[in-house]
Amino acid sequence: MPSLQDVWNVTRLRLLVELEKCSSLSQAAEAVGVSQPSASEHIRLLNAAAGEPIVERYGRSLRLTHAGRVLAVYASQALSNRTAGESALAARAGLRTGTLELGASSVPGTYLVPDIIEQFQQECPDVNVHVSVGSTAEVRQWLSSGRVTCAVTCGDMRDERLTVTALGPDEIVGVARPRFLDLSSDGYVDAAALDDFTLLVQETGSSTREYALGLLSGTDYSFRNVWELGSVDAVKRAARRGRGVGFLSTHTIADEQRRGEVVAFRVTDLPSPARRVCWVRLTRASVSPAETYFESMLRSHLSRAGGV
Repeated sequence: MPSLQDVWNVTRLRLLVELEKCSSLSQAAEAVGVSQPSASEHIRLLNAAAGEPIVERYGRSLRLTHAGRVLAVYASQALSNRTAGESALAARAGLRTGTLELGASSVPGTYLVPDIIEQFQQECPDVNVHVSVGSTAEVRQWLSSGRVTCAVTCGDMRDERLTVTALGPDEIVGVARPRFLDLSSDGYVDAAALDDFTLLVQETGSSTREYALGLLSGTDYSFRNVWELGSVDAVKRAARRGRGVGFLSTHTIADEQRRGEVVAFRVTDLPSPARRVCWVRLTRASVSPAETYFESMLRSHLSRAGGV
């Protein structure tokens, strides 16, 4: 006697699902695209394999027995899985060619995107990847002009032409050389302690820079000097040498913290902005398979890492 494993095929799976919907063998057969005699033979084989009837007469119609209803649930799941598998393969087929035009602001572009691009190109070697890294303002301009079609940012990208999806958290914290400031046991310092220090900031257009410049506004204190440096690495280097204090994403200083080269701090009674790592694209532009797949890889990476 054949087992269910022996007789299962797509036609019989669909027939069970249709029978649960319409309670008519002729209608179920028509929906599946087989003749009624053929449908009857399929049911006979399923009855034999199940070891008990899966359908029963109910007046002039057919209905599934309890065993039939149980099998119909699994048949529906099997068909859904098959459809999902076909969709995944179709998406993969779309990744065999094309170009990913990606923009990134300086923090994710330096500390997040490179690892994901490496993985993406290993899995999709035939897709060309063009990456442009710059300030948040530059990325917004590149999206608007069509230079890039999607981007990864941490800064504010509010624009009616853009669709912004938050994927994970980020935070800006103070950065200084160890023992440069008198920090509390939990890493806080009063705003007064920053008075007359030099502030180290990134390039114009950086959202982190804008936060740092406005940090002491509304207080009775101010930084003595502002040094405008060209990059996150330049701010870290100056902070390590005791030239002043900077404000950077927590992710950008992880290696230096592990090596004991810098400490992170927060300012008492002043908020440390909880930013978001965001996936940004032009709202009216069509989404390519490469963009969809890269976004899913970015989301997965942030989920494993707990955010940037």
